[in-house]
Amino acid sequence: MILTVTMNPSIDTAYPLAGPLKVDDVNRVEPIKTAGGKGLNVSRVLGQLGDDVLVTGLLGGRMGDFIADRLDEAGVAHDFARIAGESRVCIAVLHEGNQTEFLEAGPEVGADELAGFEAKFRELAARADVVTMSGSLPRGVDAGYYAMLTGIAAGAGAKVLLDTSGASLEAALGAKRKPYLVKPNLSELGALLGRELPAGDLGEVRAAVEGDERFRGVEWVVVSMGAAGSVAFSGGRAWRARAPRIECMNATGSGDSTVAGFAHGIAAGAEPAEVLRLGNACGTLNAMDPATGHLPMKRWDDIYGAVEVTEL
Repeated sequence: MILTVTMNPSIDTAYPLAGPLKVDDVNRVEPIKTAGGKGLNVSRVLGQLGDDVLVTGLLGGRMGDFIADRLDEAGVAHDFARIAGESRVCIAVLHEGNQTEFLEAGPEVGADELAGFEAKFRELAARADVVTMSGSLPRGVDAGYYAMLTGIAAGAGAKVLLDTSGASLEAALGAKRKPYLVKPNLSELGALLGRELPAGDLGEVRAAVEGDERFRGVEWVVVSMGAAGSVAFSGGRAWRARAPRIECMNATGSGDSTVAGFAHGIAAGAEPAEVLRLGNACGTLNAMDPATGHLPMKRWDDIYGAVEVTEL
């Protein structure tokens, strides 16, 4: 079973505009509403790939009820801890090939609510082979919380895929039990290292990752580099992955879909190149679909076959 964790879920609302965004004026839209949050996007894609997946995290208020109802409608199994605060709403305006986002911070979570979730997580992680943790932490949650959850899951024998940044990533890398996989982008890696890394300079990226003690003990480090593709490091080996060029319809959830592809491959015991190909295919396909965390599976063979993975 793959367990996905979303600590700060949301109702993701996309507003596609037929023309330019009119500032200080009326923009009429047909909204697309999705039960959102990075881990929920991961979960939907895993469901499309045929995995046994369970969603957990925190839900609150009527917005939380809406999210749970949408997951039920989609047939996505979930077991959330309830909180008093209202789950958040996030908006993406899609206009002229651009994406302008408005992201609420989310509710503040109390110590008792966190203790309740921790108890639930211990029970669920004991049943999981792979655990994914994605996205921001809500207010009131310490930056080391993902590191603590990673310790619980890894102690139970699960492989933890952590997709976060900043202080949360730094805390997880400094913990005794580390994630199995981390997925910073180039700017997030640069922020962690305290210096800018040039896109496409694979030698410098490799030296930065392999020379930093904090990555010791992390089985997989995957660094996304935008148009330059991605580079991955595992067991002293390195690979570069390039996805085909496509017409992007909605990039929201593409990173989450990539994590889903990684989780799918790792849970199946796939070889490294296959894990990377699966992740990049899922991320690319998500960008081709107007829905968030959804793959147009009729294009699977074309996109999967066009992903290039080369060992460095």
